[in-house]
Amino acid sequence: MATEINIKKAVREKIWSKVALMGASGSGKTYSALRLATGMLEKLKEIGLEQNGRIVLINTEQKRGYYYANEFDYDIVDLDAPYTPEKYVDLIREIVKLNYPILIIDSTSHEWEGKGGALELHQQAGGTYQAWSKVTPRHDKFILEIADSPIHIIATMRGKDQYSMETEGGRTTVKKLGVGAKQREGVEYEFTVTFLLDQLTNLATQKKDNTHIFDSEGDVILTEDSGRQIISWANSGEAVYIAPKRYEDSMQEDADVDKAQRASILKSEIVGFCKELGGTENGELMLVLTKYVPNGNPNRIENIDDLVKLNKELKIMLDKKNKQTKKDEGK
Repeated sequence: MATEINIKKAVREKIWSKVALMGASGSGKTYSALRLATGMLEKLKEIGLEQNGRIVLINTEQKRGYYYANEFDYDIVDLDAPYTPEKYVDLIREIVKLNYPILIIDSTSHEWEGKGGALELHQQAGGTYQAWSKVTPRHDKFILEIADSPIHIIATMRGKDQYSMETEGGRTTVKKLGVGAKQREGVEYEFTVTFLLDQLTNLATQKKDNTHIFDSEGDVILTEDSGRQIISWANSGEAVYIAPKRYEDSMQEDADVDKAQRASILKSEIVGFCKELGGTENGELMLVLTKYVPNGNPNRIENIDDLVKLNKELKIMLDKKNKQTKKDEGK
């Protein structure tokens, strides 16, 4: 049977830009991210796409995320260890729900090498090559969340530190280099634009640039204007961005998990109430239960709305019982 294909004219979409900033400590990643984000938001407001009109920064760098609060206007949320991929994913999704247009993740390196990150998870799974089969899907979900989520993202990454000896005028100095990122190999290819920042000059060298804005620029200082240019390019397409099906499916999976967890909690509460009310020996209780499930077993109820209603009814019954008990004891 022949595979059905759908060939159509390619049309450039408007996109949600994803920018990676890699560099050694002191190279200006956080500051550059805030300058870029500020310019991006200015351009979004200019074209009427600013959503809630705020920048938000996920901070994993102790108090560093607060250093520039007197220079830039942004919101912040602290992310503490363990830095599991799921914690990042959950936080990004909550931020999307809150309608932020721009997110800075400072930094993503913790998800890879921090406490509870992918490398530690790999060791906990046995540290073998085969153990990656348990960790890689979790890490990939984090990377796909960045790539597919409907929000502009600037992600900082600590550089893999290397050192060079430089001699000038008879004086030798040691220069710290950020070579690549402390993240999984090849992560830079998941971003629209990737920059490597120099520790001494704070100049940014583009390592990958789908926008072609910075192709001929050479090394640059990233500014608000750089952010404005990225947004102009991102919104120059004709078609509206549609989240990939894998992202929608993933969101639905999470919603299903949340629903299942809530149902489990409600059932546990209901069973507890039933025990306090006397269980099957209580005729009034059994009449209430059989309204929702013929055999009177609350664990067989699947409809979340029914569980909520039953939970409320049993709370009222138990309150009445407790009040009557206190009244009888007081006689």
